[in-house]
Amino acid sequence: MNLSAPQLLTWIVGVIVGLLGILIQLDVMSIPILENLIRPFWLVSAGFVILAVSNLFRSL
Repeated sequence: MNLSAPQLLTWIVGVIVGLLGILIQLDVMSIPILENLIRPFWLVSAGFVILAVSNLFRSL
C-alpha cells in the first residue's frame, strides 16, 4: 500500500470540517443549521476520514 500526501485543498477541507466539530462541541462557535443536522462528533470523524482517504488515493 503506497500512501501519498493529500492535496492542499483536500487537506484544508478535512481540517476545517474537523475544527468546526471541535469548536461547536466546545461552544466556541454556533452554527444552528449544523447543530440541528449533525453532531460535532461526526464532524470531527468526517474530517479524519477525509484526511485518511486522501492519503490512500493519490488523486485526492
